[in-house]
Amino acid sequence: MSAQVRPTIVVGIDGSRDGLLALDWAADLAARRHWAVRAVHVADEDRPARPLVAAPDIEDGAEVLEDAADELTRLGFTDATLEVRHGHPAEVLLDLSRTAELLVIGRRGGGGFAELTLGSTSQVCTALAQTSLVVVPDSWKREEVELGMIVVGVDGSHACQAALGFAFEMAAERGAEVVIVHVPREPEDFPPPGVWINPEDTPWQHDARRLITESVAGWPDKYPEVVFRTHYRPGHPVQVLAQHSKAADLVVVGGVGRSRFTPLRLGSVSRGLLHHTQCPVAIVHTEATA
Repeated sequence: MSAQVRPTIVVGIDGSRDGLLALDWAADLAARRHWAVRAVHVADEDRPARPLVAAPDIEDGAEVLEDAADELTRLGFTDATLEVRHGHPAEVLLDLSRTAELLVIGRRGGGGFAELTLGSTSQVCTALAQTSLVVVPDSWKREEVELGMIVVGVDGSHACQAALGFAFEMAAERGAEVVIVHVPREPEDFPPPGVWINPEDTPWQHDARRLITESVAGWPDKYPEVVFRTHYRPGHPVQVLAQHSKAADLVVVGGVGRSRFTPLRLGSVSRGLLHHTQCPVAIVHTEATA
């Protein structure tokens, strides 16, 4: 009988403060769920070689691992492995995260992982990721009191079901509230408010309520202890979700993995959120597609 595989979170560390914040976030979740953490520093082989006078511990990543080990000691988290790999950062992380529960990175780093949300590396990573991704901004601080709110964006798609499940599970283990956000597109030729007897009960609002009701069906029964509320107003999804992120512990959106490279898998909403949210963002992937 084969041994059961331990759930693991892969974390990209690169010697930057953001890498350590990503490690903090991953360790916090792993401690709650009794998972393991695999922190990985990738020495990017595509970068120009350092001068021969460079310190050996920087060359082989030892200093990055030492900083990560010190951070884990400070956190009191021991169920972690630290390692150095060589190659392209996105490709290595993608490979290692295929069998992981989650991939966690900082939003901006001082080394190879800075481009995971910005630039060419992000296109490879987001196009081929087979697991869910959490991006931790430099504004997140583990020491601060949790705000008790998980925000999840829904659009009626299959992908939003995975996002809802992720959000309700996170809220249940934290005693947090779930805010379900749908941003409907108000028709450009929509009549002015005075035309309707009740401006707060227009056809687009009926559609928005129906979409939310259908999307949420079943999740409150599975997590009866979780309090949730809904929000639906026209606007730009990035702006609306980013505004909600100011009072949230996490923003969750859905995504669909790919089995082969495409120029960009994440849509404009997810890309915008990576740049503008005040809290960590989770892109929860469904099954891979071609």
